[in-house]
Amino acid sequence: MAGEPKDSGVSFSQFFDRCKLPASVKNDCDAFVKTRCSDTVRPAPFQGYCSYTVFVGEETVVQFRPLAHKLDIGITNAACNIFGLLAPHTEFLGELEGTGLYVFGMRRIPGISLTDLRVATHFLSGRSQRKQLIRDFARFQVESWTHTNGNGFIHEKRTVGSSIRWRLELMANSLPSRFRSIAKSILRDLPGIEALPWTLSHGDFLPSNIMVCPKTGKLMGLVDWAEAEFLPFGIGMYGLQELLGEDRDGHFAYYPEAKYLRKLFWDELLSSLPDLARDTRRVALVRKAQVLGILLWHGIAFDNGKLDRAIEEGKDDGEIERLDAFLLSRPKSEPRTLRVLRPFTESPIAFIRGFLSGKA
Repeated sequence: MAGEPKDSGVSFSQFFDRCKLPASVKNDCDAFVKTRCSDTVRPAPFQGYCSYTVFVGEETVVQFRPLAHKLDIGITNAACNIFGLLAPHTEFLGELEGTGLYVFGMRRIPGISLTDLRVATHFLSGRSQRKQLIRDFARFQVESWTHTNGNGFIHEKRTVGSSIRWRLELMANSLPSRFRSIAKSILRDLPGIEALPWTLSHGDFLPSNIMVCPKTGKLMGLVDWAEAEFLPFGIGMYGLQELLGEDRDGHFAYYPEAKYLRKLFWDELLSSLPDLARDTRRVALVRKAQVLGILLWHGIAFDNGKLDRAIEEGKDDGEIERLDAFLLSRPKSEPRTLRVLRPFTESPIAFIRGFLSGKA
């Protein structure tokens, strides 16, 4: 069908293998859905790392998730309340007996993934779509700010929120040496960052989870809220980096207009939040929180969800390259015809000053 997303390349059997289940459980999953739905049921052409997904008709998605990656209905309801149609309404449908898989039904968000849009769009084209998406991402952050929670209203700090200091200390001591001074700098400002309003962060802002209109680039919504939690405002802005460039030939490269797009984001955000814009100290803390978000999402190894180890050279090279690009602007390779954004010219601290001032 037109607009159908591409296959992610993650096979069904790999998901069931990771769950220590036989591949035949896929048939049990399909049967579970078919006995409850009259519409056509078909496996999604893309499959995530943490779930098995089927489409029911044109409007509904059903996912099977292990305990470690199950959805929190309280969080998904909060996402709908805050972001409206940008988050899918989600219901818990039960547990598939004997498998340890939890079943969730949700509204299918229209559009195609940003991953698919990039496949269809040349690296140097699609600028109008990128501008639209940047503006929408800024408005997404504005919505989170307008639904802020003060520290006293966070009933349960989750995986990241409850361990920010420990994770920063781990990175300050264990990251490759070129990143440690950045982690230590943010660690010194952590009390101020944690005093910012706590807002809902998606937690897995990847191109495959970002649904967009293929013609305009308009943000249609975000899928996979399993890692979402309340965090200090600004941390969730780590995702901006994913919108300023993309992987080409196996390596990340910024778009030629990346500096303009970064400024566009901050102009849109601060013009929509005049009270914040007038508080320059708070704006500086929000910018530092964004750097913290980059460290938290790319400086800690995933290890199938363990999240308890700083990334290492030679073992986590994909994330190392992300940190080089996002914090030091050192893409591993640069196509000869492209001018890749390189704001880092002196020391990590000098770069942080430029990053926080909006000049990087």
